[in-house]
Amino acid sequence: MFTRATVVTLVLLMGTPVIADEHSDVVLPDIPILSEQDSVDLLTGLVVANVVSQNCEGFEISDAEWELLNGSAAILAQRFQLDPPQYNEMFLHPAYGVLSRDDGCSDEGPLIQPLIERLIGWGAALEYP
Repeated sequence: MFTRATVVTLVLLMGTPVIADEHSDVVLPDIPILSEQDSVDLLTGLVVANVVSQNCEGFEISDAEWELLNGSAAILAQRFQLDPPQYNEMFLHPAYGVLSRDDGCSDEGPLIQPLIERLIGWGAALEYP
């Protein structure tokens, strides 16, 4: 059985987004074309949400929500044509920095569900029809 971190690493190494199909439990959103800054902000938010949900008590998410956040992040990472080292340096490592702040979990945790709702607003679903 693969851990979530292993799956994310494999997806990034493959250089392809996680695409919902008959084997997926979720439907990924049709993320609109955003400005570069809005895309960076969204990808940052997705990665931080994943880190916080996996490491901060009280902000846990379901497997489907995890798949939605990570699949959406993979879509944006592909749009930016990020390779794994770039993704790690630009997004993943800074996201883990949130955990070193005293108020990191309490500041970022409440932003997770609104972010998931935003993705659902773009056509995502937490279960495949």
